[in-house]
Amino acid sequence: MNEAVIPPEHPSPLQQAGVEQRDVLVGPVRIREITDLKLLRLRFIADPSNADLPTGDLPIATGQCDGTDPVILCLGPNEWLAVTGSEEPQWLSQLLQPATGATQAIAYDLTDGLVVLRLTGAAAPWLLAKLSCLDFPAGTRQGRHCARTRLGEVAVTIHYHRPAGDDWSFDLIADRSIAAYLWSLLQASAPHANELAQVSGVTQ
Repeated sequence: MNEAVIPPEHPSPLQQAGVEQRDVLVGPVRIREITDLKLLRLRFIADPSNADLPTGDLPIATGQCDGTDPVILCLGPNEWLAVTGSEEPQWLSQLLQPATGATQAIAYDLTDGLVVLRLTGAAAPWLLAKLSCLDFPAGTRQGRHCARTRLGEVAVTIHYHRPAGDDWSFDLIADRSIAAYLWSLLQASAPHANELAQVSGVTQ
């Protein structure tokens, strides 16, 4: 008799969707789910004063990323996303307390409501360019940054950075409910992205 498989206490978005293999290599593109990050969003209703800002200046240009852990992504005017692999959201909330203590700001934990998929490899920017209107191959020359866009019909935040011990990566942050769809879309589009990378002369 086969032993019963006990589901994880807190399944990841892809696990919950029934996806068994969550780290795949399609040619030079690696696609994997990242499950050890915490994400917290800070939003001001009105323009913050200097007294409202948390310890350390927040990046103010849309697309700019500052810090190491947590990394702070500027998503747009008066809106940021904090991403960390080592701190709990409660700690992040304390970091942002000067801001959220104001009546015009709020910080909230989004970790359990989002999925993070990481793309690496020579064809990764071509895969994203195929699905979006942004020039991701050119963007790789701009250093770390973030952008909000759509891949197919999916709204995503994309964080281009170099995690410790890893290659330059595109982290795709999207709603948990569309995790399986986004995963399938990336895998289905990867072979053509590999062809585009070869035509452009990109090599491993």
